[in-house]
Amino acid sequence: MSDLAEYTRPTLIEVMAPHCVECRAMRPDLDAVAAQNADSVDLVVLDATEDMDRVAPLKVLGTPTLIAVSNGVEVARFTGRRSRSELSELFAAVAVGSADTIPSTSREDRIVWGAGGLLLAGAGLLSGPAWILVVLGVGLAGYASLRSVAG
Repeated sequence: MSDLAEYTRPTLIEVMAPHCVECRAMRPDLDAVAAQNADSVDLVVLDATEDMDRVAPLKVLGTPTLIAVSNGVEVARFTGRRSRSELSELFAAVAVGSADTIPSTSREDRIVWGAGGLLLAGAGLLSGPAWILVVLGVGLAGYASLRSVAG
């Protein structure tokens, strides 16, 4: 497994753990989208608690992690739960070799980061103003908006 060269077809590797709530929540959507795309993309599921020898070389830091492989080379990596529509978009991109164009952060995470940044900036303005909070808040909101464009 440490050698991704064995994956000659477009492949999406999911690294999951049985105790991971996000993994279990994403499972029905992932299975459904994988079934719809079985002719063009292979799905490989690795259990981080049982397949440690296969997961360790991938340097996975959290679950769920989705690794897009094209012609035996990792082209993109995504950590965190994805919605069914995001999974469909990801499978379609993996099938044509353009998974690197998919944002690495989920839409929900970008919304939370953006809202948190705006709240932090607002709290900074209302408390003094505390310019460090304003700057940090605007920076966080800006980072969230850039992640939606840059991936």
